[in-house]
Amino acid sequence: MYRMTTPLKIPPPRALPLLIVLLCAFPISAAGAETLTLSVGDTVRMAVERNLGLQVATYSPAIAETGIRKARAIYDPLLSALVDHQGSNLQAAPQSFFVDRQRNFQFDASISRLLPSGATTSLSFNNFWSRDNLGLPASRFARPQLVLSFSQPLLQGLGREVTERGITTADDATDSALADWTQQALNTAATARNQYLALVKARETLATRQASLALAREVQAQNEGRVAAGVLAAYQLQDSRLGVLQARKNLLDAKRAEDDAADQLRATLHIEAGTAIATTPPPPGTPEVSETDALRTAMRRRPDIVKARVAVHTAEFNEKVSRNLALPSLALQGSGGITGLDRSYGNAFGDMSGAKYPNWSVGLSFSVPIGNNSARADVAANRMIASQARTMLAATEESAALEVRTALRALTSAHEQIGVTEQGVTAAEVLMDSYLKRQQLGLATTKDVLDVSAGLTQARENLTAARADYQTAFTNLWKATGELLDRQGIRLKGNAIASRERKGTP
Repeated sequence: MYRMTTPLKIPPPRALPLLIVLLCAFPISAAGAETLTLSVGDTVRMAVERNLGLQVATYSPAIAETGIRKARAIYDPLLSALVDHQGSNLQAAPQSFFVDRQRNFQFDASISRLLPSGATTSLSFNNFWSRDNLGLPASRFARPQLVLSFSQPLLQGLGREVTERGITTADDATDSALADWTQQALNTAATARNQYLALVKARETLATRQASLALAREVQAQNEGRVAAGVLAAYQLQDSRLGVLQARKNLLDAKRAEDDAADQLRATLHIEAGTAIATTPPPPGTPEVSETDALRTAMRRRPDIVKARVAVHTAEFNEKVSRNLALPSLALQGSGGITGLDRSYGNAFGDMSGAKYPNWSVGLSFSVPIGNNSARADVAANRMIASQARTMLAATEESAALEVRTALRALTSAHEQIGVTEQGVTAAEVLMDSYLKRQQLGLATTKDVLDVSAGLTQARENLTAARADYQTAFTNLWKATGELLDRQGIRLKGNAIASRERKGTP
């Protein structure tokens, strides 16, 4: 006699996402293990903060910035001083026993400074005192002198740009080092984000395969009931048993993949082994990204383009400076001062205060190498280097634009794949329900049900993969536009990192 058994129940369409969320939020872990709850943004920030290679690279912009301070030292005033004592004992004349004893004392101090125009100014105080034993009016005198002098280039070396060429070059080197750091930070952030997404995907796959195993076991239990009732041949239990074994194998593979993904993420974040990581699927986001806006952002934010622009600026600046340095050297020089002269210091300084003995000079200094071949060669070389840098920038921008467009197409395709795979899951669930009912009526075999169940599992895994690919497409797009760090809430601070804050500092 045929008896209807309890109908086989499969997880309803809305139950599996809930199971996935619970599995991601509360992953299977050893008893007593510490659990660390992370969002995708937390993961990226932690990776940027803890990555040892990135910490090493952080020193490069800071080291380069010290070059700016060193280059600005050209404006540091130079203080110099000289103290000198000279003496001599000389025979006054042949056949004479009289010895001329002369003693000279000198103390000079000066301070000089370079000006942005390229001029050099100095203020010096020279103090000379002399005495001898000849008994003449000039045998004892003091001669203090105060002089202000300057030298202003009129051709070669004229102007702030030429004077501060070392500062500009050091500043560009710091910006270049910052671009290198930012590129490494982008790579680190993208790797961490994709590893987090891989863990979410692995856990969703694990949840799907747990549901598949539950279904296979339910089929096995119902078949055993039918065999006991005498409505199913005993040999048909082999199909359901094989289905359970295959589902268990698939679950073990999924669990191993989930463990591998979690371990990889722990290594990237430098988290102690054994710490459980609770994850939550990131929000779906919107694929409506304007290609024009994305390209504009990439041209402004990508570190490789920023670095290429810095290289162009440096090369064009060096070309401009080299043209100036190829000019003849012509300088306007002048000085003015006051001198005191008397037997006593007091009177000598009195002469200075009254400007009794003024002195001055003004003139031009000119020099140029015959042929000037070295400077001309520098101009030619810097001109070609500038052309090379501009070509490299154009190539970098072209490559970046291609990468952005490719990422946008991948994002659009991944979004469409989600819709397709969702329909596939719906169709597979309807088919599964149909075959379960047919099995109750004896119109479908256990193998048919298990084959349809495998198709449902594959459809659900395809949906999981599509969602993961969609989030990965966002990672690739934001990395291509150079805005991944901002998108994950990471702001660069500090004088050694935010180079634009450095502009105009004294």
